[in-house]
Amino acid sequence: MASIWSIPGLKQVRQSDLLNDLFRVGYGRHWGCFETKAEAVAFLAGRPRAEYDDDDIVQINLEAFKQIQVFDWPVMFFMERLIKAGLLRTVTDFGGHVGVKFYAYGTCLAYPDDLIWQVVDVPAVCREGLGRRPAWAAALSFHETVIETVPCDLLLCSGSLQYADLSLKQVVAQLGRFPPTIIVNKIALARSGFFTLESFGRGRMPYRVFGEDELADVRASLGYALQARWDIPDRNFEVQSRGGTRRVSVVGEAWVRR
Repeated sequence: MASIWSIPGLKQVRQSDLLNDLFRVGYGRHWGCFETKAEAVAFLAGRPRAEYDDDDIVQINLEAFKQIQVFDWPVMFFMERLIKAGLLRTVTDFGGHVGVKFYAYGTCLAYPDDLIWQVVDVPAVCREGLGRRPAWAAALSFHETVIETVPCDLLLCSGSLQYADLSLKQVVAQLGRFPPTIIVNKIALARSGFFTLESFGRGRMPYRVFGEDELADVRASLGYALQARWDIPDRNFEVQSRGGTRRVSVVGEAWVRR
C-alpha cells in the first residue's frame, strides 16, 4: 500500500492537508494542530490510537532508549555537578520508562551509594520496569503516581511532558516539596502552544507542543530561575495541518529554585 502512494499524483493526494483533515487520517510523523488534547483525541475517533499504557508499546525503541543520546549529555553534566557537591541523593524521573536513564547514565556517572531513583510512569511501563530490574539495581523504584514518591533533589522530565496528562505544575504540586533542581529535556516549543498527533506503533497519540512564553511562565510561577538551555536541532520537526505548516524546536532546560 505504501508503494501505491509513492506514484506521482497519488502522493500529492495522500499528502493533501484538506483531505487528511476531512477523512481524519493524517500523514507523516506529526500531523494536525489542535487547541486542546480533547480535540486531538476526538480527531482519532474510529482510528487506531496509541498510548504508553500498553504492553506492546512499551517494547518499541526500548534498547535505543537505554543508550546515551546526544541530548543526554547536558543532563549528565548537571547531574555530575550535583553529585560532586553532595547534593544529589534522590531523583524523581517523571515518565522515566523502565528506568532507561538510570541505566544509561550509570555507565558514566558515579552514583552515590545511597541514591534513590524513582520512576513515575503508567502501569504497563512500571510492570515491565519491575520485571526487568536486576538485583543490583536496588536504588531503582517504580511508581504509578507522583504522590507515592518521597521528596527529591532533582525532578527529571526527559521527553515525557508532551505525553503526560499532568501539567508540570501539577507534578511539582504532588512532590511534597519543591525540588532544588528541575531538568526538562526534549521539550517541543513553538511560538504558541498546541497539540498534534504523533505516529507511534500502529496508531497515533496526542503530543503537546509548548508555547515559548508558556514554558517561561511555568518556570517563573513555580519560583525557578533558568540555569541553562540547550538546543536539540536533530529533533526539530514540522507539523502539517489544514491550517498550514508549523515549525517546532526541541530544547532542554535546567532550572534552579530561587
